[in-house]
Amino acid sequence: MADLHPFRAYRYDPDVVGPLDRVVTQPYDKMPPELQRDYYDRSPYNAARVTLSLEKEKDSETDYPEAGETLRRWIHEAVLVQDRDPAIYPYYQDYEVEGERRARKGFLALLGLKTAGILPHERTMAAPKLDRLRLLRQIECNEDPIFMLYTDEQLSVNRVLDAHAEAPPLIDVADDYGVRHRVWAIRDAAAIRSIRNAMAVEELFIADGHHRWETAVTFMNECRAAGWTPGAVESFDKRLVACFNSADAGITILPTHRVVRDLPRFDSGEFLQSAARYFEVVPVASADAMHARMKEERGSGHAFGFYGADGRAFVVLLLRDEAKVDPLMLAHPEVYRHLDVAILHTLVLDRLLGVDEAKLVAQAHVDYVRDRAECIRRVEEGSAQAVFFLNPTTVEQVQRVALVGERMPQKSTDFYPKLLTGLTFVKMEIRK
Repeated sequence: MADLHPFRAYRYDPDVVGPLDRVVTQPYDKMPPELQRDYYDRSPYNAARVTLSLEKEKDSETDYPEAGETLRRWIHEAVLVQDRDPAIYPYYQDYEVEGERRARKGFLALLGLKTAGILPHERTMAAPKLDRLRLLRQIECNEDPIFMLYTDEQLSVNRVLDAHAEAPPLIDVADDYGVRHRVWAIRDAAAIRSIRNAMAVEELFIADGHHRWETAVTFMNECRAAGWTPGAVESFDKRLVACFNSADAGITILPTHRVVRDLPRFDSGEFLQSAARYFEVVPVASADAMHARMKEERGSGHAFGFYGADGRAFVVLLLRDEAKVDPLMLAHPEVYRHLDVAILHTLVLDRLLGVDEAKLVAQAHVDYVRDRAECIRRVEEGSAQAVFFLNPTTVEQVQRVALVGERMPQKSTDFYPKLLTGLTFVKMEIRK
């Protein structure tokens, strides 16, 4: 089902730009303003100047003309040089999480946008899609891959990738978080055919990049409505993706915690009394004790951490069996009801605190924060009223929800590490 294609990547010329760690970036949605400016300071060729240029600061609804001009100049001046032959590009990430070293093995390729069976798991929002569409209209390029998952228990694609990863990589760069990113090129026709044949039967799940995938489809439809046609394999009818095997050991999902603010008349004690209807309320001595208890419950129960500004006490909330039959829970498929993030959004945010889907879409009352210490800091400095801590969603849960056509609440998954932007560029050839 996966219509994958080798492509001719544009890549930075190190002789022009210098060390690659000066020009590659985190994804645009993981680039706060201070990091964006830091990227600008690192190099006049930093990918941030294309993917999230400072035009965004001047106009929140910019059409990104400077980004388009910058990319065209880089290609004209051979800052970016296109590979001579098409390739599928193995992409390995070596990283550490919770004291454990891991390796995530995947590959970069083009995926036909008409591919059947692409399975999303998260809801999208109109504003980010419009922002990415405005950029895409200007640059006509993919500078960042969409993160796709597939499941191959036989690891057949991994064996092909490993055989080519024995050679020195084309790209070898460490990011700001100590993650090592390596990229090779597979140009051998037989090896490419093996990968494409193995992937032809695989279902692809969008792990990261839901907004960009939908934006790519919208742009394709705009091009066709204008009477434009693809001028090469690299065109508007395909999207740059990075495919990783969920059957391999290198996939990590981190939790994103919910920080609550600006609720009228919020009181931690009253909240915990109300929460006792659905949860066993267990006080603990410290943040470490709270997280240890939450970790114990993974796989067997549903546990949430709570820390309120007015009580300054850490609490574990353990879901009671009778809570599972609440009408708000029963409105969703069974696989959805087993998600910690769905339980939190349904029973805590909506039922107990009155923060429904409309308020979440309006970005009212809830912030999404990955770092535990940052969550606690916000509560203690008074910018937040409380924080709810979550255990991570599993890959299996992501896939089960996607298979039944359900969508998780936003920020349900945080795949780590992120894919770097600027490792490869795919400039679209379009006959207009």
